[in-house]
Amino acid sequence: MHLFEYEAVFEADPDAVWKVWTDVARWPEWDVSKEVAQLDGPFEPGTRGWAKQRGNLGGAFTVTVVDPGRRWVTECPVPLGTVTFSHLLELAGPGCVRLVKRADVQGGSGPLLRLLAPRMRRDTAASFTALRLRVSDQ
Repeated sequence: MHLFEYEAVFEADPDAVWKVWTDVARWPEWDVSKEVAQLDGPFEPGTRGWAKQRGNLGGAFTVTVVDPGRRWVTECPVPLGTVTFSHLLELAGPGCVRLVKRADVQGGSGPLLRLLAPRMRRDTAASFTALRLRVSDQ
């Protein structure tokens, strides 16, 4: 079941965006929903991590796909299912990137999580703005 998708296009070096976007320990510096984040190994398929959202409980995730510089996917267990977050980085013209984040849920918790989807989408929009600013400051 689809939860949300958000897309942003802005001027930036794709390598710089990838470096910041995949630096899990530093997510809380620009991702408005994250209070703590860690990855228990290299950023590659099979590596597990943990993140705590502001005002909510923390949870585990696993990196399942990494196409360096282009795409990465994580899966998060939830009661009665799994949430999959897909992240895509593409060139959008000279000096511009297009970022897409999509969330889908499998299992019985889908209807409940759909209620949270608008907030997740808003948080993603704010985080992409902060990511853009973070990259431009480097």
